[in-house]
Amino acid sequence: MPKSDLPTAAAAAFPGRRARTWLNGIGALLGLAGVVFVVLRLKGYAGEIDADRITPAGFLGLAALALVYGASNLLLALGWWRILLHLRVETTRGWALRTYATSQLAKYVPGNIFQFAGRQAIGVAAGIGNGPLAKSTALELAFLIGGGVLFSPLVLPLFVGHAAGGTAAAAAAVFVALTLLAIWLAARLGGPALGAAARRYMAFLAVSGIVFAATYRIAGGELSGSLVLPVAGAYVLAWLAGLVTPGAPAGIGVREAVLLFLLGGIGSPPVILLAVVIGRAVTVLGDLVFYLMGGALGRRSLNG
Repeated sequence: MPKSDLPTAAAAAFPGRRARTWLNGIGALLGLAGVVFVVLRLKGYAGEIDADRITPAGFLGLAALALVYGASNLLLALGWWRILLHLRVETTRGWALRTYATSQLAKYVPGNIFQFAGRQAIGVAAGIGNGPLAKSTALELAFLIGGGVLFSPLVLPLFVGHAAGGTAAAAAAVFVALTLLAIWLAARLGGPALGAAARRYMAFLAVSGIVFAATYRIAGGELSGSLVLPVAGAYVLAWLAGLVTPGAPAGIGVREAVLLFLLGGIGSPPVILLAVVIGRAVTVLGDLVFYLMGGALGRRSLNG
Protein backbone atom coordinates (compact mmCIF):
# COMPACT_ATOMS: atom_id res chain seq x y z
CA MET A 1 0.00 0.00 0.00
CA PRO A 2 1.42 3.41 -0.89
CA LYS A 3 2.55 5.47 2.10
CA SER A 4 0.26 8.38 1.47
CA ASP A 5 -1.30 10.76 3.94
CA LEU A 6 -4.67 10.13 2.31
CA PRO A 7 -6.85 7.26 1.17
CA THR A 8 -4.95 5.86 -1.78
CA ALA A 9 -7.95 5.56 -4.08
CA ALA A 10 -8.94 9.15 -3.51
CA ALA A 11 -5.69 11.09 -3.27
CA ALA A 12 -6.16 12.64 -6.68
CA ALA A 13 -9.61 13.94 -5.73
CA PHE A 14 -8.45 15.55 -2.50
CA PRO A 15 -9.18 19.30 -2.63
CA GLY A 16 -6.08 20.39 -0.74
CA ARG A 17 -4.30 20.27 2.60
CA ARG A 18 -5.87 23.52 3.77
CA ALA A 19 -9.35 21.97 3.75
CA ARG A 20 -8.11 19.01 5.74
CA THR A 21 -6.42 21.31 8.26
CA TRP A 22 -9.64 23.23 8.76
CA LEU A 23 -11.70 20.07 9.16
CA ASN A 24 -9.27 18.59 11.67
CA GLY A 25 -9.22 21.86 13.56
CA ILE A 26 -13.01 22.03 13.70
CA GLY A 27 -13.15 18.45 14.95
CA ALA A 28 -10.59 19.16 17.65
CA LEU A 29 -12.42 22.33 18.76
CA LEU A 30 -15.69 20.42 18.97
CA GLY A 31 -13.99 17.79 21.07
CA LEU A 32 -12.37 20.31 23.39
CA ALA A 33 -15.72 22.05 23.81
CA GLY A 34 -17.12 18.68 24.81
CA VAL A 35 -14.36 18.21 27.37
CA VAL A 36 -15.26 21.55 28.93
CA PHE A 37 -18.87 20.40 29.10
CA VAL A 38 -17.85 17.20 30.88
CA VAL A 39 -15.61 19.07 33.35
CA LEU A 40 -18.52 21.33 34.28
CA ARG A 41 -20.70 18.29 34.91
CA LEU A 42 -17.99 16.67 37.02
CA LYS A 43 -17.74 19.82 39.13
CA GLY A 44 -21.43 19.40 39.85
CA TYR A 45 -20.76 15.94 41.26
CA ALA A 46 -17.81 17.13 43.34
CA GLY A 47 -19.98 18.67 46.03
CA GLU A 48 -21.89 15.43 46.55
CA ILE A 49 -19.02 12.95 46.77
CA ASP A 50 -16.17 12.53 49.24
CA ALA A 51 -13.04 12.33 47.09
CA ASP A 52 -10.94 11.74 50.24
CA ARG A 53 -11.76 8.06 49.83
CA ILE A 54 -9.05 7.88 47.15
CA THR A 55 -5.49 7.27 48.37
CA PRO A 56 -2.37 8.68 46.67
CA ALA A 57 -1.71 5.20 45.29
CA GLY A 58 -5.27 5.25 43.99
CA PHE A 59 -4.62 8.43 42.03
CA LEU A 60 -1.56 6.83 40.46
CA GLY A 61 -3.69 3.85 39.57
CA LEU A 62 -6.27 6.10 37.92
CA ALA A 63 -3.55 7.75 35.82
CA ALA A 64 -2.42 4.31 34.66
CA LEU A 65 -6.01 3.35 33.86
CA ALA A 66 -6.41 6.51 31.75
CA LEU A 67 -3.39 5.45 29.70
CA VAL A 68 -4.81 1.95 29.29
CA TYR A 69 -8.19 3.32 28.22
CA GLY A 70 -6.57 5.75 25.79
CA ALA A 71 -4.56 2.94 24.21
CA SER A 72 -7.68 0.77 23.94
CA ASN A 73 -9.25 3.38 21.66
CA LEU A 74 -6.75 2.28 19.04
CA LEU A 75 -8.84 -0.88 18.80
CA LEU A 76 -11.83 1.23 17.74
CA ALA A 77 -9.81 3.05 15.09
CA LEU A 78 -8.38 -0.18 13.72
CA GLY A 79 -11.83 -1.75 13.71
CA TRP A 80 -13.14 1.17 11.66
CA TRP A 81 -10.19 0.84 9.29
CA ARG A 82 -11.04 -2.83 8.74
CA ILE A 83 -14.64 -1.88 8.00
CA LEU A 84 -13.46 0.62 5.38
CA LEU A 85 -11.33 -2.07 3.76
CA HIS A 86 -14.35 -4.38 3.72
CA LEU A 87 -16.25 -1.63 1.90
CA ARG A 88 -13.41 -1.47 -0.66
CA VAL A 89 -12.23 1.94 0.54
CA GLU A 90 -8.45 1.71 0.33
CA THR A 91 -7.02 3.85 3.12
CA THR A 92 -3.74 3.86 4.95
CA ARG A 93 -3.78 2.79 8.56
CA GLY A 94 -2.13 6.09 9.53
CA TRP A 95 -4.92 8.13 7.94
CA ALA A 96 -7.57 6.03 9.68
CA LEU A 97 -5.89 6.42 13.08
CA ARG A 98 -5.57 10.18 12.81
CA THR A 99 -9.08 10.66 11.46
CA TYR A 100 -10.62 8.55 14.19
CA ALA A 101 -8.59 10.18 16.96
CA THR A 102 -9.49 13.68 15.78
CA SER A 103 -13.21 13.05 15.37
CA GLN A 104 -13.65 10.95 18.51
CA LEU A 105 -13.27 13.93 20.83
CA ALA A 106 -16.48 15.38 19.41
CA LYS A 107 -18.56 12.73 21.19
CA TYR A 108 -18.61 15.01 24.23
CA VAL A 109 -20.51 17.74 22.39
CA PRO A 110 -24.26 17.63 23.18
CA GLY A 111 -26.05 15.70 20.48
CA ASN A 112 -24.02 12.48 20.64
CA ILE A 113 -23.53 12.43 16.85
CA PHE A 114 -20.70 14.87 16.17
CA GLN A 115 -17.99 12.21 16.29
CA PHE A 116 -19.70 10.51 13.35
CA ALA A 117 -20.37 13.79 11.55
CA GLY A 118 -16.76 14.87 11.97
CA ARG A 119 -15.45 11.57 10.61
CA GLN A 120 -17.84 11.87 7.67
CA ALA A 121 -16.64 15.40 6.87
CA ILE A 122 -12.97 14.48 7.06
CA GLY A 123 -13.54 11.43 4.87
CA VAL A 124 -15.48 13.35 2.23
CA ALA A 125 -12.79 16.04 2.16
CA ALA A 126 -10.27 13.24 1.56
CA GLY A 127 -12.20 12.07 -1.48
CA ILE A 128 -14.21 9.18 -0.02
CA GLY A 129 -17.87 9.01 -1.02
CA ASN A 130 -20.66 9.75 1.44
CA GLY A 131 -22.14 6.30 0.87
CA PRO A 132 -19.21 4.16 2.05
CA LEU A 133 -18.58 6.48 5.01
CA ALA A 134 -22.21 6.27 6.11
CA LYS A 135 -22.11 2.49 5.75
CA SER A 136 -18.95 2.33 7.86
CA THR A 137 -20.70 4.24 10.63
CA ALA A 138 -23.74 1.96 10.45
CA LEU A 139 -21.55 -1.15 10.62
CA GLU A 140 -19.52 0.26 13.50
CA LEU A 141 -22.69 1.01 15.47
CA ALA A 142 -23.99 -2.48 14.71
CA PHE A 143 -20.78 -4.01 16.06
CA LEU A 144 -20.79 -1.83 19.18
CA ILE A 145 -24.47 -2.30 19.97
CA GLY A 146 -24.43 -6.01 19.22
CA GLY A 147 -21.19 -6.46 21.13
CA GLY A 148 -22.52 -4.55 24.11
CA VAL A 149 -25.61 -6.76 24.26
CA LEU A 150 -23.36 -9.83 24.43
CA PHE A 151 -22.15 -8.63 27.84
CA SER A 152 -25.66 -9.05 29.30
CA PRO A 153 -25.07 -12.53 30.77
CA LEU A 154 -22.19 -11.18 32.87
CA VAL A 155 -24.52 -9.06 35.05
CA LEU A 156 -26.77 -11.96 36.08
CA PRO A 157 -24.67 -12.72 39.19
CA LEU A 158 -25.43 -9.19 40.43
CA PHE A 159 -29.04 -10.26 40.89
CA VAL A 160 -28.83 -14.03 41.45
CA GLY A 161 -26.21 -15.49 43.72
CA HIS A 162 -23.35 -13.08 43.13
CA ALA A 163 -21.57 -14.49 46.22
CA ALA A 164 -21.26 -17.89 44.57
CA GLY A 165 -18.33 -18.27 42.23
CA GLY A 166 -20.19 -20.90 40.24
CA THR A 167 -22.81 -18.42 39.07
CA ALA A 168 -20.17 -15.97 37.85
CA ALA A 169 -18.26 -18.78 36.11
CA ALA A 170 -21.40 -19.97 34.31
CA ALA A 171 -22.22 -16.42 33.21
CA ALA A 172 -18.66 -15.95 31.95
CA ALA A 173 -18.85 -19.22 30.00
CA VAL A 174 -22.06 -18.11 28.29
CA PHE A 175 -20.49 -14.75 27.47
CA VAL A 176 -17.38 -16.35 25.94
CA ALA A 177 -19.46 -18.78 23.89
CA LEU A 178 -21.68 -16.01 22.53
CA THR A 179 -18.70 -13.81 21.76
CA LEU A 180 -16.87 -16.53 19.83
CA LEU A 181 -20.04 -17.33 17.91
CA ALA A 182 -20.60 -13.65 17.02
CA ILE A 183 -17.02 -13.21 15.81
CA TRP A 184 -17.25 -16.40 13.75
CA LEU A 185 -20.50 -15.23 12.17
CA ALA A 186 -19.02 -11.82 11.34
CA ALA A 187 -16.09 -13.47 9.56
CA ARG A 188 -18.30 -16.08 7.91
CA LEU A 189 -20.86 -13.62 6.57
CA GLY A 190 -18.69 -10.56 6.00
CA GLY A 191 -15.22 -11.94 5.33
CA PRO A 192 -11.88 -11.65 7.15
CA ALA A 193 -11.97 -7.84 7.40
CA LEU A 194 -15.28 -7.81 9.30
CA GLY A 195 -14.13 -10.70 11.47
CA ALA A 196 -11.04 -8.66 12.40
CA ALA A 197 -13.23 -5.63 13.09
CA ALA A 198 -15.51 -7.67 15.37
CA ARG A 199 -12.53 -8.89 17.42
CA ARG A 200 -11.26 -5.36 17.91
CA TYR A 201 -14.62 -3.92 18.97
CA MET A 202 -15.19 -6.74 21.46
CA ALA A 203 -11.67 -6.26 22.83
CA PHE A 204 -12.32 -2.54 23.31
CA LEU A 205 -15.55 -3.19 25.20
CA ALA A 206 -13.85 -5.78 27.41
CA VAL A 207 -10.94 -3.45 28.25
CA SER A 208 -13.39 -0.61 29.01
CA GLY A 209 -15.30 -2.83 31.42
CA ILE A 210 -12.17 -4.00 33.22
CA VAL A 211 -10.92 -0.41 33.51
CA PHE A 212 -14.18 0.59 35.20
CA ALA A 213 -14.03 -2.43 37.52
CA ALA A 214 -10.59 -1.28 38.66
CA THR A 215 -11.94 2.26 39.06
CA TYR A 216 -14.80 0.92 41.18
CA ARG A 217 -12.30 -0.82 43.45
CA ILE A 218 -10.21 2.36 43.81
CA ALA A 219 -13.38 4.24 44.76
CA GLY A 220 -13.83 1.85 47.69
CA GLY A 221 -16.22 -0.66 46.21
CA GLU A 222 -16.16 -4.35 47.11
CA LEU A 223 -14.62 -6.29 44.26
CA SER A 224 -14.02 -9.95 44.96
CA GLY A 225 -12.81 -12.19 42.17
CA SER A 226 -16.34 -13.34 41.35
CA LEU A 227 -17.52 -9.74 40.95
CA VAL A 228 -14.90 -8.42 38.51
CA LEU A 229 -16.65 -9.60 35.35
CA PRO A 230 -20.18 -8.70 36.57
CA VAL A 231 -19.06 -5.14 37.36
CA ALA A 232 -17.28 -4.92 34.02
CA GLY A 233 -20.40 -6.19 32.26
CA ALA A 234 -22.55 -3.65 34.12
CA TYR A 235 -20.32 -0.85 32.86
CA VAL A 236 -20.53 -2.03 29.25
CA LEU A 237 -24.32 -2.18 29.43
CA ALA A 238 -24.44 1.30 30.98
CA TRP A 239 -22.09 2.57 28.26
CA LEU A 240 -24.35 0.97 25.65
CA ALA A 241 -27.42 2.69 27.10
CA GLY A 242 -25.61 6.03 26.85
CA LEU A 243 -24.53 5.31 23.29
CA VAL A 244 -28.04 4.67 22.01
CA THR A 245 -29.67 7.57 23.90
CA PRO A 246 -30.13 10.55 21.54
CA GLY A 247 -28.78 13.86 22.73
CA ALA A 248 -26.68 12.53 25.63
CA PRO A 249 -23.04 13.59 25.00
CA ALA A 250 -20.90 10.51 25.72
CA GLY A 251 -23.89 9.04 27.58
CA ILE A 252 -23.75 11.56 30.42
CA GLY A 253 -26.62 11.03 32.87
CA VAL A 254 -27.81 7.79 31.29
CA ARG A 255 -24.70 5.82 32.20
CA GLU A 256 -24.87 6.95 35.81
CA ALA A 257 -28.52 5.94 36.21
CA VAL A 258 -27.93 2.48 34.75
CA LEU A 259 -24.90 1.83 36.95
CA LEU A 260 -26.77 2.90 40.07
CA PHE A 261 -29.45 0.36 39.18
CA LEU A 262 -27.15 -2.52 38.24
CA LEU A 263 -24.65 -2.09 41.06
CA GLY A 264 -27.14 -1.08 43.74
CA GLY A 265 -27.15 -4.58 45.20
CA ILE A 266 -23.40 -4.70 45.90
CA GLY A 267 -22.42 -1.10 46.64
CA SER A 268 -23.70 2.07 48.29
CA PRO A 269 -24.82 5.01 46.11
CA PRO A 270 -21.93 7.28 47.28
CA VAL A 271 -19.34 4.67 46.28
CA ILE A 272 -21.03 4.00 42.95
CA LEU A 273 -21.29 7.71 42.18
CA LEU A 274 -17.65 8.25 43.13
CA ALA A 275 -16.66 5.42 40.81
CA VAL A 276 -18.76 6.96 38.03
CA VAL A 277 -17.24 10.41 38.52
CA ILE A 278 -13.62 9.29 38.60
CA GLY A 279 -14.43 6.85 35.80
CA ARG A 280 -15.56 9.84 33.74
CA ALA A 281 -12.28 11.57 34.50
CA VAL A 282 -10.37 8.46 33.43
CA THR A 283 -12.22 8.20 30.11
CA VAL A 284 -11.95 11.94 29.34
CA LEU A 285 -8.22 11.91 30.02
CA GLY A 286 -7.90 8.67 28.09
CA ASP A 287 -9.64 10.18 25.08
CA LEU A 288 -7.24 13.11 25.16
CA VAL A 289 -4.34 10.66 25.34
CA PHE A 290 -5.81 8.82 22.37
CA TYR A 291 -6.08 12.07 20.43
CA LEU A 292 -2.37 12.67 20.90
CA MET A 293 -1.49 9.02 20.44
CA GLY A 294 -3.57 8.67 17.28
CA GLY A 295 -1.84 11.61 15.64
CA ALA A 296 1.63 10.40 16.59
CA LEU A 297 1.05 6.79 15.54
CA GLY A 298 -0.67 7.95 12.37
CA ARG A 299 2.39 9.94 11.34
CA ARG A 300 4.69 7.06 12.28
CA SER A 301 2.62 4.63 10.23
CA LEU A 302 2.85 6.91 7.24
CA ASN A 303 6.59 7.39 7.54
CA GLY A 304 7.56 3.90 8.71
